[in-house]
Amino acid sequence: MDARFARLMVVLGFVAGTGFVGCGGGDDLPRQSVSGTVTLGGQPLAQGRIEFEPASPEAKTPVGGEIKDGAFRIPRDQGPTPGDYKVMITASGAMASGVDTSPGAEPPKGSKKKLPQIGPAPELIPKEYNSKTTLTAKVEAGKSNTFDFPLNAKK
Repeated sequence: MDARFARLMVVLGFVAGTGFVGCGGGDDLPRQSVSGTVTLGGQPLAQGRIEFEPASPEAKTPVGGEIKDGAFRIPRDQGPTPGDYKVMITASGAMASGVDTSPGAEPPKGSKKKLPQIGPAPELIPKEYNSKTTLTAKVEAGKSNTFDFPLNAKK
């Protein structure tokens, strides 16, 4: 009986061990890094956000990143999968000035003056580049995936 029990335990151990192979919880998606520039009215966008939203079935991952001094970079481990994407770019007046004017915001350090409470800062980027975006990008496997977005300023 001990030999049978030992074999059974070996078999159960083997089955249990092979069940965990490949279960590292890692991301097996073929993500790609993306980078590029964003200008507004010919000038680098000081600060903002860029979002890549899937626009085709093969594009599986919505991703986003920060824009700083007109440049963005989303590393491969956080990047989109190959496919077609809608691109949305946002930047509020508070981002551009670095001063938060929303209700309850504190004045900048060193300032004795209380800020006017004017609510959320207005969006600096025209709607055709964010809420009603016309921007697109095709992310390809094994390519550099560098995208430049020259945006026209509001009139």
